[in-house]
Amino acid sequence: MPKSDPLVQLHQVSFAYGSDPVVTDISMTVAPGELIGVVGPSGAGKTTLLKLIAGTEQAVLGSVNRPQDLRIGWVPQVETVNWYFPVTVDEVVLMGSTAGGSRPWYTSEERKRVHRLLHDLGIGHLEGRHIRRLSGGQQQRVFVARALMADPDILILDEPLSGVDVKTRQDVLDLLASLAATGIAVILTTHDLNGVAAHLPRVVCINGKVVADGHPAAVLRPANLLEVFGARMEIIEHEGHPIVIDSHDQPSNVIGMDPSAERSRRGNAG
Repeated sequence: MPKSDPLVQLHQVSFAYGSDPVVTDISMTVAPGELIGVVGPSGAGKTTLLKLIAGTEQAVLGSVNRPQDLRIGWVPQVETVNWYFPVTVDEVVLMGSTAGGSRPWYTSEERKRVHRLLHDLGIGHLEGRHIRRLSGGQQQRVFVARALMADPDILILDEPLSGVDVKTRQDVLDLLASLAATGIAVILTTHDLNGVAAHLPRVVCINGKVVADGHPAAVLRPANLLEVFGARMEIIEHEGHPIVIDSHDQPSNVIGMDPSAERSRRGNAG
């Protein structure tokens, strides 16, 4: 963990929508250069935790401390994007310019910055392409570039691995690790336990509260996973990384497989 002052500190934070509690008594910090995966079942409060860190939701109880000038980059779930909207890759990235938000045009310097970002992220050749004509990994890189236009201190991604294949997952996680190495704190939510175990140095398990927080080898334990997911799971180790499987130890039940991939596998099996 980086040895520097935290960017965000949550202390005994609780949040509710009306009378319905979503997260309770959460304490955690986010430091520069950290790469953090937040895991838990649907409805566990993962996205709410991201919003509390970003400041788009306010704690009902407890405190969230962050510098007033903290810059947040947000990458949305790809399922929420209208891929038929008539816009090109470079136009999407330009939308992330905080300077351009106060005027109806973009400067030549902003356009040059878009070109540099897309080139650095390996998709410079797609600059004028419609966003619908991109692969899943390319789409993620476009929205990461848009978020980077604001020079964020923290990059937040909501389910960036949802619906992508194994190669794309690895590419996205490698990209996020390279961004964290520059000093940007990166936080993502995911259902892919084995992806975070292999690629992320810190995992936060949440189900209404933080059940475990730390290195994957310490966090991904049967007792923690039972409390978080309500299911019995087993852990095996491969090349120093924990691998999570269900208690029946059947290959089709590897935890973290994308549901669409599992449905496809079953269909191919007849």
